[in-house]
Amino acid sequence: MLVLKVSLAFIVLAMAARADWRTREASDLYWVFLGGAGMVFLAAQIILDGAEPAYLLILLPIGLFFADIFWERKGMFEDGVNVVPLAMYAAGFAVLGAMVYLYSSDLYFWKLMLIPILFLVFILLYQFDVIKGGADAKALIALSIMLPLYPVIGPFPLIAIPFDTAQFVLPFPLLVLFNAALLTLAVPVFMLFRNLAGGQVRFPAMLFGRPMPVAEARDRFVWPMERYEDGKLKLSLFPGPSEDTAADLDKLSAAGIEEVWVTPKIPFLIPITAALLFSVIVGNLLFLFFR
Repeated sequence: MLVLKVSLAFIVLAMAARADWRTREASDLYWVFLGGAGMVFLAAQIILDGAEPAYLLILLPIGLFFADIFWERKGMFEDGVNVVPLAMYAAGFAVLGAMVYLYSSDLYFWKLMLIPILFLVFILLYQFDVIKGGADAKALIALSIMLPLYPVIGPFPLIAIPFDTAQFVLPFPLLVLFNAALLTLAVPVFMLFRNLAGGQVRFPAMLFGRPMPVAEARDRFVWPMERYEDGKLKLSLFPGPSEDTAADLDKLSAAGIEEVWVTPKIPFLIPITAALLFSVIVGNLLFLFFR
């Protein structure tokens, strides 16, 4: 079952990453499918493990909380009391509260409880802008349903889990996020060698972007690292999204600037997809210190 879960997660992430690369958009259908399939696998796993049937109740809050991520609705207390979402969360937390009361001493329960906890963690990371894209947060939340625990498949991960509770030190979906962040460090190395090969030497801009004709930049998924403001050309190594990139490029053209340094809009779903495979095969580097 683990091989099927990992394969399915990788295929969905790869398809979403490809769509994100081509259009800079990834449909919610990817995450609905991944999370929905994860719910089916989770129910099957509880049954196959011979756990108490009551543990299946945790599917209710997980399903309700996951569905709400894709529901564009008013706040629970916006323009009065919105009964439906309020009832949803009341029911979800009531079930979780009852299960914590009954099974708080059971390690198996906390492995299941890890899923809604990860929901909260990723939502907070998104709200505090640690995770930049909504699709990235949704992908990691869906992955939390499919693979909340470290998948152990034959000799993998190469770095063995030292003891069962070590999985709570850095849960698997958080490990994927952590490794994805590390993989993005390869981008400055790639940009450096690309610019050196092309004879474009401008430090430190050459670590984060490359020069491009302003006319070409209009049709590419890039952010200008240079902006013309107050009669001066200003460089920003981490420009971030502008409200109107076209207007920024218009200002550069009006100032007679034909070439501008730009940084590519690289979808974070790409390193997340690569990090999933890396995490499955290699494992958690922190576990080396538990030996």
